[in-house]
Amino acid sequence: MERYVFDLPTDRGNIQATVEEAGECYSVLFDGKFAGSMWQDEHRGMQWQTDDDELQPFTWEIAVHLSEAFSRKGFPSLLMGSYPEIVSTEWKTSETLEVRVKTDTDMEVFTTFLKDEVLNLVTFEEHLDLMVKREDDAYFTIIGIN
Repeated sequence: MERYVFDLPTDRGNIQATVEEAGECYSVLFDGKFAGSMWQDEHRGMQWQTDDDELQPFTWEIAVHLSEAFSRKGFPSLLMGSYPEIVSTEWKTSETLEVRVKTDTDMEVFTTFLKDEVLNLVTFEEHLDLMVKREDDAYFTIIGIN
């Protein structure tokens, strides 16, 4: 199941959007609460559609995030959606993405698993270093991609 997690700006600050594949549509949660569903309408040139009032103002921005999901730019959303241990990501440089995981995560197990599995998510060719660390710890592990 595809799952993406990213922040959306609002006039009240950022909200965390979680978009999950649900058959032929996507379920959207805002800060963990169901906000509605979106789908691509084949009769309207595959434009994203929703009947949910709460999603209407965000439809375009969510669609942009989904279109970038498998690119380098959208990789943090895909990474956070794939691994629930990840609490946040932040670009440190153009080639380094800091990945913070929950404080109770076993770093040895998680980083070994991530090294083995992350290439299954990568469809871009550019080099990227993941700097993986617990959210409350300065110690980190570097995982090189490509």
